[in-house]
Amino acid sequence: MTLEHIRIEFRCAEGALRRTLGVVEARGFSVRSMQMGSDGDAGVMTLALAPLDSTRKVERLLRQLERLQDVQATIHLSNATPVAEVIHAARA
Repeated sequence: MTLEHIRIEFRCAEGALRRTLGVVEARGFSVRSMQMGSDGDAGVMTLALAPLDSTRKVERLLRQLERLQDVQATIHLSNATPVAEVIHAARA
């Protein structure tokens, strides 16, 4: 399985993170790794995503994310350093 790496810049607004991750999931990608930072007004997240099947295209996902009101920019990190998937990160 190949992981796709993307960067999303967004305005920190109520529900912005939930809406963004909801689009990622609804469009057939699962989040395998996530890094995020914020200064209160703006946020940046870098995601390693696994497509659920071979028909899922990251370019289409990026266009759909850019339509969200709070998303300011999206970038496909095609030359990103590979991020290892953490299989058993946390258990309750």
